[in-house]
Amino acid sequence: MANPTTHTYQVNARLAIDTLEAGSGEPLLFLHGAGGLAWDPYLDALAERRRVIAPYLPGTSKSNDISQVRDLWDLVLCYYDLLDALGIASADVIGHSMGGMIACEMAAVDQSRVARLIAIAPAGLFDMENPMPDIFAMLPQELAGRILIDPQSELAKMLGALPDDVDEQVEVLIQRLSTLNAAAKFLWPIPDKGLIRRLPRIKAPTLVIWGRQDGLIPVGYGETFRSLIPNARLEVLDQASHLVQLERLPEALSLTLQALQWPAGDAP
Repeated sequence: MANPTTHTYQVNARLAIDTLEAGSGEPLLFLHGAGGLAWDPYLDALAERRRVIAPYLPGTSKSNDISQVRDLWDLVLCYYDLLDALGIASADVIGHSMGGMIACEMAAVDQSRVARLIAIAPAGLFDMENPMPDIFAMLPQELAGRILIDPQSELAKMLGALPDDVDEQVEVLIQRLSTLNAAAKFLWPIPDKGLIRRLPRIKAPTLVIWGRQDGLIPVGYGETFRSLIPNARLEVLDQASHLVQLERLPEALSLTLQALQWPAGDAP
């Protein structure tokens, strides 16, 4: 596995953003979900082919403060500012869950900044007839059963592992809580901030990936994304839940790499 390096970018007068980065070549921005940023096998495989830039959500790392980001719109602007700080006019963007919602907003608001979009089980919609559960009211073991098809799997053990050192364990647990607290600013009480009205503005060729057994964001939401984004393709993978990119890594990676080869502006 690659050893990602940590970087800090002063993106505007009030906010610095920390990133994990690895690889070389064309830049690829990855926006993580409410569970926080961890360098995983999916990112590692992408870094073999591209320069992967994975920012921490403000409020989830040492260099930034969630109080400096007022709302979702402020966050979208912060990520545009990050691209500016990196000298990147337009980038391919991958987002998972909450990160998928943010990636869609970035692609809709300023169509020139996102060349290709890959949204993995994105948040951002809410259907009263098919509601999402409240992740902020769940115990860790319940949440694990929602995001993984097998909460007793080796993958689950890897994701939930804690350091041996007690002080480090406490630090990790505090970090997980602070990450959920930061995510709540953009997802609570429901994640619907009007994205459904902006999805038709997205011009980037878009791949939407979903796990058929997603226990957090029902797979039916995937068809809504596909139908409203003009140049979108939906791929649903069996035997996978919310962390589909890890539970079905070979298939998700293959689909991702194919999408990253689509000519910008062409329909999938």
